[in-house]
Amino acid sequence: MGLPPWETSDSQLFALITGANSGLGYSTAARLIDEFLISPATPPNKHLVLILCTRSPLKTRFTISRLRAHLRTQAEYSEFATRQRNKAKAQGAAYNWMDTVQRVHFLGVEVDLCELRSVYALADRLVNGTVGSPDATTIDGLRLPHGSPGTQSFSEDIQQHPWALSQKPGSVGMQRSWGWGLSGIRLPRLDAIIMCAGTGAWIGVDWLLAIRCVLTDLKEALTYPLFKIARSGAVVKCQSISKSTVQHEGTQPLLSEQEKLDEPPLGEVFCSNVFGHYILAHELTPLLSRPASPSSSVGGKIIWVGSVEPLPEHLSLDDMQGLKTLAPYESSKRLIDLLAITSDLPSVRRVADPYFDSSKTVTASKSRGEHQENGKTTSAKPKMYVTHPGVFVSDIFPLHVILSTIFLWLAFVARWLGSPWHTIYPYEGACSPVWVALLDPEELERMEEHGQKKFKWGSATDFRGAERVMKTEVVGWGWNGEIESSVDEARRKGRRKTAVDLTKEDREEFEIIGGKCWAKIEELRKEWEGILGVWDEVK
Repeated sequence: MGLPPWETSDSQLFALITGANSGLGYSTAARLIDEFLISPATPPNKHLVLILCTRSPLKTRFTISRLRAHLRTQAEYSEFATRQRNKAKAQGAAYNWMDTVQRVHFLGVEVDLCELRSVYALADRLVNGTVGSPDATTIDGLRLPHGSPGTQSFSEDIQQHPWALSQKPGSVGMQRSWGWGLSGIRLPRLDAIIMCAGTGAWIGVDWLLAIRCVLTDLKEALTYPLFKIARSGAVVKCQSISKSTVQHEGTQPLLSEQEKLDEPPLGEVFCSNVFGHYILAHELTPLLSRPASPSSSVGGKIIWVGSVEPLPEHLSLDDMQGLKTLAPYESSKRLIDLLAITSDLPSVRRVADPYFDSSKTVTASKSRGEHQENGKTTSAKPKMYVTHPGVFVSDIFPLHVILSTIFLWLAFVARWLGSPWHTIYPYEGACSPVWVALLDPEELERMEEHGQKKFKWGSATDFRGAERVMKTEVVGWGWNGEIESSVDEARRKGRRKTAVDLTKEDREEFEIIGGKCWAKIEELRKEWEGILGVWDEVK
């Protein structure tokens, strides 16, 4: 039968998704499954290995259970299944849905991006340890009784408990009740990490301003809202604990007994949206630096999920963590644009290249060994990309269900008025990160001229809702850093009303600020390595 797909070196896709239990993260996982299966470019023997990252084991079990149901539906009851069935019939064969679901594998891990120690722990587990997935679960994500369908203990001879999943064909129970748990899986590499997790820290709406903006220009108001009220100055809890307070190995002292060390503040939105992901991706470079095949010269993809909203005024170099701004979410997303777009520019490489060097990670110092082909070490620099999901209805913004429904309908109106960015639903919003994840890395690099003309890839629709990936203007960078004499009408549709054409001075300033952001965040990463003492554990 050969080796399992997670132990082969090519013809597989290994993708990690953060925030996978809800919203954009869950939709990205579901869409990645769908497009992986239906894409003509996907060979029929290729496997997808999804590493789903949530904040708790319960969420992990529930997420994998839902995705198993989604995959089963796609494999047996969808239009894709009908086409496959008809194709097999024309060839004189029978279509078996199990052949399809066996090409997709789910692994689950947990992390809190606002607890840096858990970020390092997850990276170490992925690089040097093993991962797995749970058995099938109840609809609430809870464990099933012994012997239930979809568990390793299942037997037809066992009297089923009333809580066991329904086996009626086509039922949700039948869809969930497969997929035995896996354990002891070592990852040979990572082809992509899609960083969907995040927070907005919004606490309300300036209703007078909102009404005025919507009545004045609904499309602009709902694409680039000015009326959101955010919590300013929120910081994460203390990250460091003095070793003297640890009573003995494996025991965590009570909160009241912990000796808290002096440490600099760490912005909550900054840490959740940027810094936690930034550290995670760096520590995963030992996996991301392993190319998919011996002939490939490109490493894994670090895919940021940005926003259509940020402007230069949202980010201050003196307040990179957004602790003083009234728009911490937009500040974090502007920082993502600057980091991703300038990551391969010659003037920035001096400060950015150490970040992509797997030998400079804590995880590499514990590594079980470099990936080798024919006795030679193979390594390729990971590449960084930025996407955005457009505008969709999400519970990340605190709105009453009635107001959320009103916003939904207004978003349809904005789309009908010509806005390309109103994807409205998270599944549609996942279009661009999934597209980047699945596109051949060599082709993607050619499109961006190996980092010299990087794009911000946005999820977009036409007025009918047909989805597509659309290049997005970034203030100070334009569409790809080129100074253009004119802007065509198709591009102008998605622009802010106040947008101006890119100038040489703006382009130069963007690159300078990008280099400064890289220098500051690298300095911050090294500072926190010292505060947490992560290198002490490997000496």
